[in-house]
Amino acid sequence: MKIKATDLIPQREPFVLVDTVLECSDERTLTSFSFDESHILCREGKLIEAGLVENMAQSAAAGAGFRFVSKGEDIPLGFIGSVDKLKVYFMPLKGQVLKTEVVVTHKLMNITLVNCKVEVEGKVAAECNMKIFIAERG
Repeated sequence: MKIKATDLIPQREPFVLVDTVLECSDERTLTSFSFDESHILCREGKLIEAGLVENMAQSAAAGAGFRFVSKGEDIPLGFIGSVDKLKVYFMPLKGQVLKTEVVVTHKLMNITLVNCKVEVEGKVAAECNMKIFIAERG
């Protein structure tokens, strides 16, 4: 499965940090992303820390968007409530492909807790936990 991420997330260029949804289930999402030196969050040929965090957030959003679309529902707005235990091991270089995994660990009403991990060439570049709020529909 490969789905264009911009069909599932509200962000648009120049602030897109996910290219493709590679896999998606109720519990897990896998995305990919590559960038060049013109990207807004690239400095000196590397994706900065904020870019890694936003990549993880957009990967979570793409997974949620996919789950809503697959049920025939509109995609609601979501918001990051918190980022915890963030660890950045290295910043990816332009041209490298980021593979980001988001695993849902808990859901309660409109709150979802996820574990996120970004890998580049088989090495973990960053990881964190996020709390995401889904806006009430009305």
